[in-house]
Order: sequence, then structure tokens, then C-alpha cells
Amino acid sequence: MTAVPGSRDARIDWLRGLALASIFVNHMPGNRLENWTTRNFGFSDAAEIFVLLAGVAAAFAFFKRFEAGEIRATSVKSIRRVGTLYTAHIFSTFAAIALFGLAARLSGDGDYLDLIGVAPLFHEPLPGLIGIAAGSYQLGYFNILPMYIVLLAAVPGYLWLAKRDLRLMLGASFGLYLAAQLVPLGMPTYPDGGAWFFNPFAWQFLFAIGLALGILKLRGKAVPYHPAVYALALAWAVLAAVWMIFSLGGHLSHGLLPGWMDTLHKSALPLPRLLHVLALAYLLVHSPVWAPLIKLSNADPIVTRMGRNSLPVFVAGSLMSMVGYIVLVQTGNDIAIELLLTLAGLTVMWLTAMVSEVGAGALVAQSIEAIRALAAPRGAVLDEEPAVTSRTGRRR
Repeated sequence: MTAVPGSRDARIDWLRGLALASIFVNHMPGNRLENWTTRNFGFSDAAEIFVLLAGVAAAFAFFKRFEAGEIRATSVKSIRRVGTLYTAHIFSTFAAIALFGLAARLSGDGDYLDLIGVAPLFHEPLPGLIGIAAGSYQLGYFNILPMYIVLLAAVPGYLWLAKRDLRLMLGASFGLYLAAQLVPLGMPTYPDGGAWFFNPFAWQFLFAIGLALGILKLRGKAVPYHPAVYALALAWAVLAAVWMIFSLGGHLSHGLLPGWMDTLHKSALPLPRLLHVLALAYLLVHSPVWAPLIKLSNADPIVTRMGRNSLPVFVAGSLMSMVGYIVLVQTGNDIAIELLLTLAGLTVMWLTAMVSEVGAGALVAQSIEAIRALAAPRGAVLDEEPAVTSRTGRRR
């Protein structure tokens, strides 16, 4: 029997950290660095990567105990995580409302309230507050956590199916994905009567695929290499890169195929985007860099730590991207300011990860110790008076 590997893979955390950094840059409109993120070189972007890896991480966190018979305890743990996500969503939403309300007040320009959809809350506070509490009033750039909450709430059901047969879980998930595309099935927003930007009934299929991949790893298995599949994945990745680099449009067949096979619109995770992120994952894990990537991930204290503390880092990055958005609206395009805002945001995200892991007090103590070590003369012992050198060069 194949030994079950450890449930923590630093490569997953490292990739999640990169995805978080990319999401931060992409969520700052006007920042020209977003022209160099993954979404400009393929059909999918960091959101698809993050959801796929979230499924893998969920398998690592919950499946072994669930399979061992701790069904109730594991289910309770996942639901508690849902509560944590909900709290983070409410906090980040109201923090964003405060940011844009303050910008509008200080500048005297009410247009700031329209940038991410804050204005309706000020016009109709009660329906807006009800919608926020229900997760159905979602600000622009703050709409991924409600979808993730739904996905995580469904984890016990996925695990129950996966424990019986992974094919059963994936089949049920794919059926729900098809219903989202063909019915169509979605989640309503309130009070405007629209639909969620991230349709959880569609995106859950990508999450379920990640969950299945994580379970396979826990069982000591993997998706096997096949040259034909590798060639198809490579061809699709190249086509996507060419399509996006040369801006060939948002529809692959110009209406010849059904919409969910033709469009590149992100909301319902159409087939071209789904296949693209899966192709990238297949190419990566069967490439020569996958094995040595574990050394880089373990040696990188910044990106890996960000991925390991993804929720607080995501919230910090979301708010910093909005700070950057407001600043760029005020200052206009200036590459120096864009670089400074990007560096500041990434620094805050890293510090958030550090505080999440070691605590604020320990982080301050470590920082003070590092500063003292840098300030000490080379070879000297801290807190010991250094030797004084006379004008003749003799020590005294």
C-alpha cells in the first residue's frame, strides 16, 4: 500500500501566495502592472487558480478526518470556517464602504461612491444592510468571498460523496455546473434583483476538481501523465496566450457554439476558462519545475507565508487595492505612484501574514532584535560597550 504523504505541501501555499498577489494587483484599476499578470496571457486568471487551490487545501484540511469517521467533528470545523469567512466578508465590505465614503466626504466628489457600487447603500440604507448581511449585496471587487462561503458550506456534502467514490462527487458537481450553464441556475442579488458576479453553482465544479486532486494526493496518487493530454493542454495554453495577447475578442466561435462554450466572460466560469486553468495545472505538475519547486516554496518566507494565511492576507490585499484605487483616481496615472502603491500593498499583505502566524507582539520583538543586530558593530556582543580606538590606532 502506498504511504500517505503529509497533508501540507508548501508548493500549494506558494502558488496561493502568488495568486493573492496577482489578485491584489488586478483589483487596483489604473495600475499598469495589471497588464503583466496572468489574465493577459490566457483565458483564466488568478481567481481560477485560487479556487482550484482552495479545493486542494480543503481536502488537506478536512478529508483525512472525515474518511476516518470523524464526520460530525469535521463538518462542524468546516462550518466554523464558513463563519470565519462570513465575518471577514462583512468586515472587508464595511471597511471598503468607509474608505469610499471618507474619500467622497474629503474630496466633496460623490462619484467616489459609484466606483465599486457603494452609492445604493447611502440611498437606501435598510435594504442595503439587509443585502450585505445576506451576502446578496456585493460591492465590486468584494464579491469572491460570498461565493467561497457557499463552496465551503458544501464541503461536508462533497466529502460524503468523495468518501464513497470520487467519480460520484465529480459527476454530481459537473451536473450542477451544467445546470448553472443551461437552466441557467444562479444566486440573486438584493436589493437590485440582479445575480451574483461569481456564480457559485458554476464555480463549485472547479472547487470540486481541486478537492478531488487533494484527495488523490492524500491517497498517494496523482493524475497520470499522458503525452496526448500534455500536447492538448499545451496547445490550449498557447492558443489562449495568442488570443489574449492579440486581443481577438471575448467569444471564441463568434456565436457558433453555445454561450457557455464560446464566451470568456468570467461570471459563470465558461468552458474555455475552466479548461485553461486545468491545462495550466496539468502542464505545471508534469513539468521539470514541479519537483524542485518544493525547495523554492520551503525557502521562500514571504510568498509561501502569504499563501498559508490566505484569508487575512486576501482581506488586507483587497482593502489596500481600494486605497490604491482611490489614490490613482485622485492623482492620475503615474508609474512611480503605481509602483509605490503596489510595493506598499504587498508589504502590508506580508506583514498581515506574519502577524497571523507569530502574533503582533512576537513580530515587534523579532523586528527590534533584528534592528539591534544590524546596528551592532560587526563581531561585537549586543549590550556590551564597544572598544574605543585612539587616534594612533591603538585600542584602549
